[in-house]
Amino acid sequence: MIEKIIELTGSSATSIEEAVSLAVARAAVTINGIYQAQLTDITAVVEDGTVVRWKVKIKATFPVRDRLH
Repeated sequence: MIEKIIELTGSSATSIEEAVSLAVARAAVTINGIYQAQLTDITAVVEDGTVVRWKVKIKATFPVRDRLH
């Protein structure tokens, strides 16, 4: 099997988990078969001493499939 890995960024005002889920869900609209998401970076956006948003970078892995005509 051949796999492809792409880097995605997601963000959420709620949680790190939601930021990852949103990034994967959005990518899954156009990419079939995403089966792994590796979290590579987490950033907390801070305003006035309070965390207001989480940003994550992930590497999403999916299989490369042959196209049949």
